[in-house]
Amino acid sequence: MRYTKENPRLTVKFIDSDTDTVLFELKDRTWMNVGEVLTDYGVDSIMKNEYKNKKPPENLMVLVVSEFQLK
Repeated sequence: MRYTKENPRLTVKFIDSDTDTVLFELKDRTWMNVGEVLTDYGVDSIMKNEYKNKKPPENLMVLVVSEFQLK
């Protein structure tokens, strides 16, 4: 038995840290371009774009997620 993943792509999840609510996801990312998202500038730009007319969360958690299955 071993863990493998079906898809090499990653999902970046933006989560309200206070409520653990998933705000939105960026799907189909690679290891190479995840680094662009995980910078102060990247997160700030994405949140300004996604939350133009909404009140953004006070605390934000950004996670990179990959699913593995036991085979």
